[in-house]
Formats: sequence, C-alpha cells, structure tokens
Amino acid sequence: MTFFSAEKETSPWPTIAYLGPEHTFSHLVASRRFPQSRLIPCLSISEVIARAEAEEHHLGLVPIENSSGGMILETVDLLLEEERPLFIQEELALHVQLALVGHPEDAPRIIYSHWAPLGHCRRWIEKRFPKVELRTAASTSEAAWLAAKTPEAAALATREAAAAAGLVVLHYPVAEGILNLTQFVLLGRNKFSPGGKETSLVFSLPQEPGSLCSFLEVFRTERINLKRIVSRPVPGQPNTYVFFVSLEGSDEEGPMERSLRKAEQRALRCRSLGSYPVLAPYAS
Repeated sequence: MTFFSAEKETSPWPTIAYLGPEHTFSHLVASRRFPQSRLIPCLSISEVIARAEAEEHHLGLVPIENSSGGMILETVDLLLEEERPLFIQEELALHVQLALVGHPEDAPRIIYSHWAPLGHCRRWIEKRFPKVELRTAASTSEAAWLAAKTPEAAALATREAAAAAGLVVLHYPVAEGILNLTQFVLLGRNKFSPGGKETSLVFSLPQEPGSLCSFLEVFRTERINLKRIVSRPVPGQPNTYVFFVSLEGSDEEGPMERSLRKAEQRALRCRSLGSYPVLAPYAS
C-alpha cells in the first residue's frame, strides 16, 4: 500500500505520529506497521490528531477500543467534532501481552501502570500480591521508569520498556489466557482508495421516537453488520447525543452505498470517515 505519490514526497513512507512515549504498545504497533517511517511520539491523543490534520504527509495512530477497558472516549470525542477533516486509513490491532517488570531482589509493594492494564490484570495481581499498592501512570512506558526509580516497585509494561529502564522481566505474560486486544485507527487527510472492509460514520438524529432505530434499520435491511456504536453527549445540549458507528463493508459496494443514501435522509447530519482495510492483529 502506498499512501503518497513520489511527486509529493521524496519517500513513499509517511511520517507517523503516535501516542507516546517510546516503548508503549502504540509505539510497538507504529514500528511494526511502518518500520521505515519517521515516528513521532506525542503526549496526548489530541496532539496526534492535530499533527495528522496539520500535514498531508503525516498520519496519526491512536487507540480506539480495548477488549477489557472498552472504547477510548478521547479518540471518539475528537472524531465526532464537525471540523475534523480526517479520514480513517486503516484499522490495526494488537494482542496485548503485558510483562511484570521490576527489581529482581525485591518483592513488589507498589505496581505502576496505565489504568487499562491495571484493570485488566487486577485479579492476577490480587491473587499473587494481595497487599500491593496500585499506582496509575500516564503510560506503561512511564510506569517502567517510575518503577526503576522506586525501591520495591514493579510495573506492568512492555518488555522493551523494561530494557530501556534497566529493569528485569519478573513474569511474562501477565494474565495469560485472557484475551486483551487493543484496536487502533490510522488517521489522515486523504480518503482511502476503494477496497476497504469497514466503514465508519459520525451522525446526529432528530429528537423523535424511533429515530435511531430508523437510521440503523437501513443497514439491517441490507444485511450489513454493525461492529460498534457509541453515543456521546453534545456539550451544552442536555439529552442530545451524537453517534459514532463502524459497519462491516465498503462504501464502494452496492449494499453499503444504498444504505448510506437512505441513512443520510434520516439523519440531521451524517459524515463518513471513509472505508478502510482492517489488518490482522500484531502479537506483542
């Protein structure tokens, strides 16, 4: 897949902004998908999206859903904003396998990590370290650095983060046998070329009974599967919502094309974020 022509860029590989710092799972996905690209770690999802908006040759990689923690609402809220000129280029995924990393001579009394791994591994931790204190970090990479500076501390992080922070892997994988899949979307200013497997929409509806049912019915009639749906409140408008949906199928196919035409007539606003490929999950 080539994202940009040689006439516009000296390299066919785009610059990739991702939710940093280095040695996080976002960094792992970015480096696996784009091993020859320049990778830019960002402090927040909003910074990733801003970079993708600002430059045509920049793409932004952001998490959108975790099988344990649910939807990443910061990503969804930014995609729902009307002025966003971005399209989804790809959906990627990672089978997350966490490592417990720390100091080999110490039994941990503190475990650092991002809130999502702490939630996913809570039972595993309670069984093995019932008296340990859990502390939230901004990322798994930061968790490893905090553990490195704290006596009797460990972290749930990547093995790469352990090596960078000078820690050892105490246990891997943590919570083995429990699926932990994180899905990401790759965002850019150009709509993906035909051939995608999934289509995402942002829409709002009239405040009347059955409006959501009526909107979704057009996809059921064409036997199009609804993969995900999220409703988010509209700031300053109580009991008013805007929706994000992902549907299986391309807008170049007849069933989806017909459904979208009908759906647009039943919505106050309906904007397509494009049709795009869904890649096989990476292993961590």
